[in-house]
Amino acid sequence: MLLAEELILLLLDDDTGRWLVRRKAARQAVRIALVFELLADRALGLDDDGRLVTGIPGLVAGDPVRSRVVDEAVGHRPSELTRPPRGETTALVRRLRGKGVLRRGVLRPGRHLPRDAHPEAGVRARLLETLTTRLRPDRHSALLVAIVYELDLLGTLFPHHDSFELAQRAATIVSDLRTDQHYAPTSLERDAGVDEVSSSRDLSWIGDAIDVLDVMAGVVQLVSLPFRAIRFIGDLLP
Repeated sequence: MLLAEELILLLLDDDTGRWLVRRKAARQAVRIALVFELLADRALGLDDDGRLVTGIPGLVAGDPVRSRVVDEAVGHRPSELTRPPRGETTALVRRLRGKGVLRRGVLRPGRHLPRDAHPEAGVRARLLETLTTRLRPDRHSALLVAIVYELDLLGTLFPHHDSFELAQRAATIVSDLRTDQHYAPTSLERDAGVDEVSSSRDLSWIGDAIDVLDVMAGVVQLVSLPFRAIRFIGDLLP
């Protein structure tokens, strides 16, 4: 499952089918997750001018959503990609419905509820375990941690846990992503024909991805607790 698809499951309230953040913020978060994973997978890269360029050919073949993101991203700076087309998140939600993970609400078809609760529960449990143990996570889980940390979603997703402790652990994981060879992209047959790069260069792809993630998150200024914040502000008013 794509990181963006896992993020969608995390950001949809299981009981109401509504987003835990504003709809626009959810679309932006999904776009950021898509670009971040494409960079981490080396389907996109950064040139010396900070513009996105095509990475290893063929990595997004057969995936129309990722292919469209690559086509749109190439030649642009990451900060220019924070306004995704409205249909991008919808296409991924439709894909999750096709997999039997989500279903439309009966009375409110614009909302999406779990058809099979196991995938979302599995993602949430894996994410929380990663954030509450000192074991080195797998690469996919570490990348998901980076997304929810940089988008300041820890308090939204785990309101009953100490946000400060979760953030400390997440920051450590993000730092390790830049330096630990465990997280370097695996060399596969798909790399054939691509010039060999050193191990440090392999890790620089993840470093670039994290830098882009930080830039895009800063541009959209995603508010992870919008409804609580609004209520809190309202309580302060006379």
